Amino acid sequence: MGNPLNNPIASLYGQLVQAAYSMFQNPQSSDPLKPKPAGIPPGYEFSAWIQMSDFIFDDEDPKFYGIVVHAVDNPDSRIVAIRGTENAIEWIDDAAAILVPFRQVPSAGRVAYGFDKIYSTLKVVKYTPPGATAFAVGSVPEAYTGSFAQQLEQLAIHREAERGQVQALAAGEVRPARPMVVTGHSLGSALATLFVMENSARKKFDITALCTFASPRVGNMEFVHTFNQLPMDSWRIVNTRDVVPKLPFHVPILFDYGHVDTECSFDSSSFARNSVACWHSLATYLHWLDPSYPVEKDCIP
Repeated sequence: MGNPLNNPIASLYGQLVQAAYSMFQNPQSSDPLKPKPAGIPPGYEFSAWIQMSDFIFDDEDPKFYGIVVHAVDNPDSRIVAIRGTENAIEWIDDAAAILVPFRQVPSAGRVAYGFDKIYSTLKVVKYTPPGATAFAVGSVPEAYTGSFAQQLEQLAIHREAERGQVQALAAGEVRPARPMVVTGHSLGSALATLFVMENSARKKFDITALCTFASPRVGNMEFVHTFNQLPMDSWRIVNTRDVVPKLPFHVPILFDYGHVDTECSFDSSSFARNSVACWHSLATYLHWLDPSYPVEKDCIP
C-alpha cells in the first residue's frame, strides 16, 4: 500500500503529534481549549485547533486534542495531527469495543463503538494569529459544523478565500487541489484512520499519506479490506512490545478486529526501559525513527 516507510518524513509527522501533546500539557493560555501554538517544525504554520468531548459518565466538556498546520510555501498543503489518551476516562472510551457501523461511511464496515463515538465529537476551531485581521465575508465562524471532514473543508474554504481564491464551483466542477497528510498516536491513530475513511467517501481532500504510531485495531476485517484499497501511503508504526496495538482483541466472528496496512515494526528493548508506559511513549517511537530524538527521562535504561 504505497511507498515504504521514510524515517525522516515519519519523524516529522510524529513531531507534530508531539507538539499537540506538549500544547495540551502546557497550554500557556488562559483557554486550555486553545493552547498557544508551540513546537511546530520549521516550514509549517499553525492553522487550527482540534477539540473533542468524552462521553462516559455524561462528561461532554470538550478538550484540546490536536492541530492542523499548513506548509508555508504551499498553504493548501496541510497536516492533521491528533494526540493520544491522557486520562482514565479516555481509556474507558477506548475500551468500548462493541463493533458498530461507522456512521460517516456505513458501507465501509464496522468499527469500535468508542472510537466512532469520540470521532463524532471532533471539532475544528480556526486560529487567527495575534495582530491579524480576521477575514469576514458575511459571517465566518471560528468553529465549524458537520462531520470532521466537513469542518476541515470549511476551514480550507475560508483559508482559500483569505488568499483571494474565491470561486463558486458549478455542479460537477473539480474543487481546488488540497493535499493532506494525517497522523496520530494511540487513540489519535484510530481517529486519524477514521478521518481517512470518511474523506475517501466525501473526497474533501487529497490525502497522500496516513502515518500512525501505536495504533489500536480500529475496525473489523471488512473495514480493513476497504481501507487497504485506498491509493495512498499508509505507515502503521508499531513497537512490538507495546500493548495498545494488540487491542481490541481479535475474536473470530464475534469481534473480528484487524489492523490496516502497512505495519512498520521495531523492538524498543535495546534502548528504552521495559515498562508499559515506555513501550507506548511517543518519544520511544520517535527515537527509533531518529536516534537523536531522546527517549523520556524515566524510560532511559
